[in-house]
Amino acid sequence: MAHAHQADFTWIDGRLVRDAVVTVGDDGRIESVGMEVGDEQTVERLRGRILLPGFVNAHSHGFQRLLRGRVEARPGGTGGDFWGWRDAMYRAVDRLDPDDFERATRLAFVEMALAGWTHVVEFHYVHHQAGGVPYEDPHELSRRVLAAAEYAGIGITLLRVAYQRGGAGVPAAGGQLRFVDSIDDYWLALEELDAFRTPGPRPVGIGIAAHSVRALGRDYLDGLADLARRDPGVVHAHVCEQPREIEECLAEHGLRPVELLHEVGLLGPRFTAVHATHLGGSELALLGESGSSVCVCPSTERNLGDGLPDLTGMLAAGVPLALGSDSQARIDPFAEARGLEDGERLRTGGRVVLAPRGSTAAAVLGAATSGGALAAGLDAGRIEVGARADLVTVRIEDPTFTGTGGDAEAVAGALVLGGTPGLVEDVWVGGRRIVERGRHPGLSKAARSFDEVVGRVYG
Repeated sequence: MAHAHQADFTWIDGRLVRDAVVTVGDDGRIESVGMEVGDEQTVERLRGRILLPGFVNAHSHGFQRLLRGRVEARPGGTGGDFWGWRDAMYRAVDRLDPDDFERATRLAFVEMALAGWTHVVEFHYVHHQAGGVPYEDPHELSRRVLAAAEYAGIGITLLRVAYQRGGAGVPAAGGQLRFVDSIDDYWLALEELDAFRTPGPRPVGIGIAAHSVRALGRDYLDGLADLARRDPGVVHAHVCEQPREIEECLAEHGLRPVELLHEVGLLGPRFTAVHATHLGGSELALLGESGSSVCVCPSTERNLGDGLPDLTGMLAAGVPLALGSDSQARIDPFAEARGLEDGERLRTGGRVVLAPRGSTAAAVLGAATSGGALAAGLDAGRIEVGARADLVTVRIEDPTFTGTGGDAEAVAGALVLGGTPGLVEDVWVGGRRIVERGRHPGLSKAARSFDEVVGRVYG
């Protein structure tokens, strides 16, 4: 039976609308959006709340939740750059068995649900046992990731990540051995993972990911492009995250990373470049002309000192933006969303830079919702008829909104400038409520088992 919700404000088509009624059908999709209640319709009145589309986390490594607080630069620590952080991540991943891997990922996904992320694009590159020995079931860890999403109640797009080497002329070693597949093994794995695709209210999507041009040679990238032409899923890759990656790509191929990906045929409307922090040359134009998206991960990029991407240039080139929590340094869609505008203000020295003639709230919330849905290959991220009913309510009776006077534009501004996961009250995925009054039924168990994993990895 269809059910309806009516909040004080609802985010519809880039703005907050008062007292709209949103009806959800039995199929988990939005059946109607209007201003009146039907004669026989029962409406859940969400007083003191804002109703938003669910946030889509377009780039995640769930297991890296284990690293939070453990790899910050300090005397005797891992060093103050990306490469020191990466070495610490390799050491941690080498200690995880399948149960540990699932438990670490499970807490990350529950934390996402509590924060309002209703769907995650999991960039999954740990495939084998320590030392690179395959599991008896080659999809053991993929199954564990999907089980973690099932436990949390969120939707998932699982990206099987291709990884070949440690760099140009450098074989994979240490923790990297858990990531490596030949192109033939990758083709077979993706073909078998097709059985995991599930439509419906909480869908499971499967997609292709090239880890990076650093981790894959030209022949492998050509093979992925051939596969992408046959597979219906999305395609993602880490792109231009570090200057060293660009230098090595120029030395090996005479091309910058986006130019190489264009030449092999991976760019297009299903492609998302993750990070894109150091684009140059023709790369912005190539992304825009091909219809590719960019997923920015502001919290992780700041945590790792990656730099600030040229978001103004991306938008001018017509590149859609999405957001991701990446390394789980924070799991906070509000921080990621305002991180877009904040970072671009710092980079340019201006204000209201992502929407000079429109709404900053619309720009950054669009990246967190509809932009993420595009990158995930997902029919969600908006409150309109036919879209999947992934919905979030935010408590408006909070000091964050004091002084807005009920003005819709001021409320939207306060939301993007000061919103936090602590304001999230309810979360629905495909019409099913998975968080109620800020509580997730699986949190306590997930946290206890996560602490056990931390004890084994770092104890």
